[in-house]
Amino acid sequence: MNSKLSGKFALLYCCTILMVVTTSAAGQAGHLDPTFGRGGIAAKQSTETQITNVYSVGAIAIQGDGKIVVAGGVPGNNDFTVPAVLRFLPNGSLDNNFGLNGVAVLPNSFGGFGGLAIQPDGKILVSTNGNSSANGQVIRLTSAGTLDSTFGNQGVVTFRLTTVPAIALQPDGRILASLQSIINTRSQVTRLLGNGSTDTSFGTNGIAFPPGGSGAMEVLGNGDILVFGGLISRLTSSGVIDEAFGVNGQLIAPTSGQAVAASGDILAAGALVSDPTVPSSGFAAFAYQSVGIGDPAFGRNGGVSTTVANFPTISTAGMAIESTGAIVELGTVSNKNAGAFGLVRYTAQGQLDATFGSGGTATTSFGSGTTPNASAILIQSDDKIIAAGTVFAAGLHGEFTTALVVARYLGK
Repeated sequence: MNSKLSGKFALLYCCTILMVVTTSAAGQAGHLDPTFGRGGIAAKQSTETQITNVYSVGAIAIQGDGKIVVAGGVPGNNDFTVPAVLRFLPNGSLDNNFGLNGVAVLPNSFGGFGGLAIQPDGKILVSTNGNSSANGQVIRLTSAGTLDSTFGNQGVVTFRLTTVPAIALQPDGRILASLQSIINTRSQVTRLLGNGSTDTSFGTNGIAFPPGGSGAMEVLGNGDILVFGGLISRLTSSGVIDEAFGVNGQLIAPTSGQAVAASGDILAAGALVSDPTVPSSGFAAFAYQSVGIGDPAFGRNGGVSTTVANFPTISTAGMAIESTGAIVELGTVSNKNAGAFGLVRYTAQGQLDATFGSGGTATTSFGSGTTPNASAILIQSDDKIIAAGTVFAAGLHGEFTTALVVARYLGK
């Protein structure tokens, strides 16, 4: 254990919290919410330096009671990160009534984390990209964080030699799983019934083949399914390619899963070179009409891009829509010396919202010597913004001390 490094991270963390509480006091949109965690940030921190045994964040979800569910990775006993689910109370503290002290470690799993969804009855669905046999899994937990024995094989449905990068729920409660074959890299979407068995009425014998690849998914109000892979594809609710969408059911868009649907239209997040004379990039948002063509009324020619002061490099992590239709985009922003969580907010028409943060953007740094990685964003019912990711503090020999971080920002 490197106590000096752990102490350094804790000191940096505390100093950052004290600083942002002061700047958030005015209650402006885009400032950290001082009623959440410590000055707007909740964290679960490792106590030892590691290279492979670190925290990570894959997805977040909000329960109906306001509790925040985070799925990702936690340090395991075998010196490798293992998939797990954590639950935070609305005030930012870990929910000790969930799993073991707020953490539910998933069984027989390692490798990358896939997707997360919460059923109306409070049960939690998660997917992993591999176990010890390189088989992907969909796992269902009870609302208390234990395996649900009524689902699959004691709570687990396994897909042989296949990763499961995402899951989604249809309005009738049936479960969609995005699949990626390890053998031939073929993309598929399958549908499961409530007990975990394959729904053979979906697609062809339970399988659909989105032409644009399979990754994150979004279920539209009419039951149609947007699938974000190398391209954006649309399937009908029964798993048939919707050829009325885009070109032969697929749309070229600057996204690899960072997209959402709003009022039938599609919004995609990305990054663009905002000034051709300067090697810098900016947050970007693009809008497409429901038929899969660009929306010229959004931003400028269907898109908008925004730089972040002092941070010329941006890696987008996702976007979410507020109740007003405003669009909030999250990413990791960095320069050659430092990095931060970065947010930008646009109006529903694609105009930069100058009332948000500082002129439309907001950043949260975590102190000298730390490297953040923003991963996921959601909007609460009160329009407060939840952003989650990992913060790394470098050690002396290539190791890291890591913290899983959940930040809450004011939305109004």
